[in-house]
Amino acid sequence: MDFSTRPGLLALVLNLLGAVAVGWSLLRTHTEDRPVWVLVVAFVSVAAWAVRAVLSFVGWGRTALALSLVAAIAGSFVAPATDGLAIVPAAVAVLYLIGDPGRPVQLGGAVAVLSAALVAVGAVPFGSPVAAVLGEMAGIVLAAFAGLSRRQFRTTEEQAALLRERDLEMREEAARVAIARDLHDVLAHSLGGLVIQLDAVDALLEAGDATTARDRVVVARGLAADGLAEARRAVAALRDPERSAVPATVTPADFRAGLDDLLAAHRTLGGAAGLSVSGEPAPLSAGQATALQRALQEALSNARKHAPGAPVDARLDWQTERVLLTVSSPLVASAASAPAASTAGFELAGSGGGHGLEGMRERFAALPLGGSATATSDGGRFTVTAEARLA
Repeated sequence: MDFSTRPGLLALVLNLLGAVAVGWSLLRTHTEDRPVWVLVVAFVSVAAWAVRAVLSFVGWGRTALALSLVAAIAGSFVAPATDGLAIVPAAVAVLYLIGDPGRPVQLGGAVAVLSAALVAVGAVPFGSPVAAVLGEMAGIVLAAFAGLSRRQFRTTEEQAALLRERDLEMREEAARVAIARDLHDVLAHSLGGLVIQLDAVDALLEAGDATTARDRVVVARGLAADGLAEARRAVAALRDPERSAVPATVTPADFRAGLDDLLAAHRTLGGAAGLSVSGEPAPLSAGQATALQRALQEALSNARKHAPGAPVDARLDWQTERVLLTVSSPLVASAASAPAASTAGFELAGSGGGHGLEGMRERFAALPLGGSATATSDGGRFTVTAEARLA
């Protein structure tokens, strides 16, 4: 991000008006008892101030820096001889140098110290009163403090802008991850089930069982329709999250109905699954209910791919501070004999990209109250455990 310290149009106008006002005052108050060179140096300081303002506005930073040094040095030196008028461009230059976060603060501090010293030196030839000299030096000091305040303000603005940019990047990253999870849920499960049905239809047609094949085609059509409807809901949620938002709280009955629908769909695809429930059900947030339903959906899909036809045991345990979902299915012979690490990815290559468990973990980790999801293989069984914290 480009944090520009270029002044705005209003700052440019105010600087130019100030330079004109000081220049006019110098002409009006100049007397014959003052050397001409004093007026010339004072006008050099004022001109450097005005030109610096213009160059800063157009972005010529280096030249503007040089002119600020000229304004500070020239104005400070002749400030006592001009009754303090020339201290104005010097003070503005000090404020500009210290207030710019893009320049070392030591530079502005050094110029402030030099300007204060030049005020004292410039007062010697004219015998300026001590009070007047101290007042002009105080103007430099006040300009330095004003520059520090301005620098702090700009630095705070830059840090706030950085935080906003990083927060936006994190939100965009979270949105991309959420979209990836939704696409996985829609494609890996709906299309995965559709592939299974079409494979079965192909086998049945080869065996000459057209009647059963037709039944499978009807089921496949239902899966395709469900997948299309789910994809449309996902797209609608992305387009208009507010209108597509689900209720904030899901009742135990609605949550159980969603689980039963998933189990029924699994049985339609030729699988066997049962769900046992213990404890006292409680209302869930929409995020908790979705995470648990997706966990069951992923486990059932995994069972269909890795152990087709094998019975799946699902258990829902309601506790005071958490709800625990456990889904267990047998491993086929090849998977059972493989090392445990080979099944830790939760999905075989080509069946979903290995993102099932990853997406599940992300869903539970993102829950406001927290949660977790794990997949383990032990004793010839593959077990998915998902936990959502309730308090």
